[in-house]
Amino acid sequence: MGFGVLIAPLINVLMWVLLCFILLACGRYLKRFNPAMPSMWWGMLLISVLPFAGVDIPARFVAIPEVLFDVSEQTELLQLHTELVTQSSMNGNSSILFIILLCIYLTVTFKRLHRFWHNRRSVLNLLTTGEKVTIGTHNVNAVMLPINCSPFVTGVFKSRLALPKYFMELPKEQQRALLNHELVHIDYRDHQLLTCWHILCCIFWFNPALAKLEVELGNAIEARCDKSTLSKYGINPKVYAQAMLTALKYNNTHYQQHSTIAFASRAMSLADYKLRLTQIMRPTKSSPSRVVIALMLCTFTSVAIVGHIKSLFIVQQPNWQAPINQYSISSHFGHISAFRDNRSHGGVDLVAPKGQPIASVATGKVLVADAHTLPANYGKVVLIQHSNGYQSLYAHLDQIWVAEGDWVPVGKRIGTLGESGKVTGPHLHLEVLHEGQRVDPLTVVELN
Repeated sequence: MGFGVLIAPLINVLMWVLLCFILLACGRYLKRFNPAMPSMWWGMLLISVLPFAGVDIPARFVAIPEVLFDVSEQTELLQLHTELVTQSSMNGNSSILFIILLCIYLTVTFKRLHRFWHNRRSVLNLLTTGEKVTIGTHNVNAVMLPINCSPFVTGVFKSRLALPKYFMELPKEQQRALLNHELVHIDYRDHQLLTCWHILCCIFWFNPALAKLEVELGNAIEARCDKSTLSKYGINPKVYAQAMLTALKYNNTHYQQHSTIAFASRAMSLADYKLRLTQIMRPTKSSPSRVVIALMLCTFTSVAIVGHIKSLFIVQQPNWQAPINQYSISSHFGHISAFRDNRSHGGVDLVAPKGQPIASVATGKVLVADAHTLPANYGKVVLIQHSNGYQSLYAHLDQIWVAEGDWVPVGKRIGTLGESGKVTGPHLHLEVLHEGQRVDPLTVVELN
């Protein structure tokens, strides 16, 4: 495993985090047009993922393919021993780094999921201490808790309503306001949706923007629930606001907040409570169409910008061109000859006068530029690494004008045509490899 394998996903993660924070800022601006729209925040989450859907930024190895070595010439392989050991060490270091990062991720994820599970169990244990109560004609599994807390709904598969011990002391109108509020939460399955989001936050803990988006989602859910409760049950806004303030006043215990949204959630800031009260008494005229249009613009903009940035890191196809201008092909790819011990030809032979300059068929990095790294049959050889896992090999050269580690642009002269190695006359033996396997150069490089 090369270090590039780690760099590509880390770049994607960084861009995702930055995009989430940008969308968070956009959402906070848009909520002034419709604060009671939880779907907007789910949309923001979806928009943050779309630019990365189905994206693969491959990292290619630059090692010398084993296919270049003839198994019958074992002595030639010994010359690569030191280099291969060095490469293995580098790969080993990157593998160790990957394992370390993976262990850190899994450890933190497990701890957060375990904490979440523990909190959920604590909520269930708390419910067992309550007394079952019947709420009018509503078919709701409700319990009266022995503590003062915010009323809340919990349960993944079956909803359960928890009421605080002060509930029965409240005026009937306020009891009705609190109860109907929680019933609306049940109708919308808000507690289940927030549980899903919280699990996402546990899994993708490395993105702090998700937790902030979760808070905004909770505020939007409360605003929608306030609006729906007032309209559905015809409650007087003043009575409803007083019920919320009364619940907030009684909410003075050390009860640990759970992952569901309560009527007066202590996770909400003072500014959020003020906004809620303002919306209850003087609701803003919603403009969902404006929000939808803004979400569409955010989608197109995010995909375009992230796609442009990622294009800087995505490996492009090599810009192929012929290595020499005037030549003739004496042997094609796959040709079998007694001169090669009846083995299939691994490239194409381009015949031209000795000393004619040879150019790189594409931009890349020189991996080999000598007469001893590869088997002696190749003579003086240059091996260049290109993008997308491609490599090109130029054998039987007379002179080599580049060195190992050089970066060469397409068309850069790398040496001259010769007859070094095992040959019957001057020519260029050109090979093209993809992912370590030989391919027909004529299917890649446009040759006359």
